[in-house]
Order: sequence, then structure tokens, then C-alpha cells
Amino acid sequence: MRAEDLRARVERRGDATVVRLDGVLDVDSSPSLRSAVLACLAAEPSVIVLDVADLRHNDDVALTVLPALAQHAAAWPGSAMTLAAAPPPLASALDRMAVARLVPVFPTTDAALANASGAGERMRVRLQPMLDATAAARHLVGRACMRWGVERVRDVAELVVTELVSNVLRHAGTEMEVGVARDRRLLHVSVRDHGSGLPRLGGRAHEEAREEERAREEKRAWDEEQEKDEGREKDEDKDEWQDGGMLREDGRGLLVVSALSHAWGCIPVPDGKVVWATLRI
Repeated sequence: MRAEDLRARVERRGDATVVRLDGVLDVDSSPSLRSAVLACLAAEPSVIVLDVADLRHNDDVALTVLPALAQHAAAWPGSAMTLAAAPPPLASALDRMAVARLVPVFPTTDAALANASGAGERMRVRLQPMLDATAAARHLVGRACMRWGVERVRDVAELVVTELVSNVLRHAGTEMEVGVARDRRLLHVSVRDHGSGLPRLGGRAHEEAREEERAREEKRAWDEEQEKDEGREKDEDKDEWQDGGMLREDGRGLLVVSALSHAWGCIPVPDGKVVWATLRI
């Protein structure tokens, strides 16, 4: 079966995304489904509804891609994923493979959208690649944490978003969109830019533990500095983060994100990339 035999038509419904699938899902076409869903996640919808009314399958094993995609959406960007309008043969297979226990199935797309009230809250801001971008991103994250009652993770979230935005300023130099969202368990932070390169953790493998410990020490130093001088100028803030060693050309600065986050990753998109991180709340 060719991957082209599975087609996905994407519709935006407010903050939700509906993906209408048409064709055959099997081991050959499942990567196409994965790519379509990941492309939708880059827009950070509150929920993705897969309308499977016209979807057929010839191998139950191929259906395991569905809970894997739902798990990915929940990890970042905190989006719910549901299925809708499954025909009887597909509904039976979803039940046999226990997919229906992990991914909610609704009789219609409208019913799935109506039941998306459990989707998490979300805030976004678009920033230019200027020196005050890190301060603006921290302000967004701090305001979100206060509004949602998750002040406990505010300092760490501000530290993480500063690293992500600083990487854009240093390496991509493009306009960016900073997003923060929450669900019942996680705070999600993301930065989307238009740069072509992908981030990576730098340094040798045996040095990573040492670098992570250094990241924790730098966070403690950051907290102490914040208490001593909350009125420092924005350009001094930029100097500390960009010239003070937190960012490195080989990507070791991302060890700060790795050390402090529950999970992090990067998704390429047609016009750039999205780098994301999650924190337990």
C-alpha cells in the first residue's frame, strides 16, 4: 500500500483542528498520518479530532499509531486527541486493540468538539528578535503562572523560556511566537521561529551529568541574583544570558532545559521549527 493512499484534509475550527482521513491505514501509510498530526500540533490546537468515517484498515497493528500520537499531543503542546465517526468494522478493531481505552471515540465530529471542554488554557505572544524579547517572554510565562495558580514552577518556567528565546536570538534571529499552556499535570512552554537549523544537546556524553548539575547551580545563582536586584536593566539581563556562558554554539545551553524540564523536544515545520518543554505542576 502506498502512503499516498491515505489522505488527510485539515480544517481549523476556532482553537480546534479537525483532520478528515480518507483511505487505508496500514504500516506503510501510518508515517503519513503521523506527519499530518505533527504538522497540526505545530499550531498548538486545544484539541485534534481525527474524523475516521472514511478510514479503512487492513492490519490491526497499524492502529497502535493512534495512542502513540495521542500521547505525543498530550506531552506537547498539551492538546487532546480524539476520534470521531468510526464505522463499525473500525470501531470493533479499535476496541480489540484497546485503542478506544486510550483515545476517546465519539459518534460524530461535532460531538467530539462539544466534549473538548477539558482542553487546557493557553497564552501566546509574537515577538521580534530584539534584546527585550527574553524579558517579554518571561513576563508572559510569569503572568500565566500567576493566573493559573501554578506559581510553584514560575521561576523554573521563566528560566526555561529565557533559554529557548535566547537560542532564537543567537542562532535564528527571526520573529518568534512564544506560547505557554497548561493541563491538569503539565505546564507547556514553546517557542516557534523561522530558522532552518535544529537544536541539539552539545558536549560529550560523559560530561552531560556535570553540565546538568552546573545548570542547577546556575539556576540557584539566578534566583539569588533576582532577589538582590529585581530592578536591573533589560540589557544587563541580555548580557547575563547571552554573554555569560549560558548559551553555547555547540548547544550545551539546552542542557539547562533538559535538566529542569520533565521533557523537551523540537518539531520541524515548513517555515522553521518549534522547540518545546514541559514542567510538572
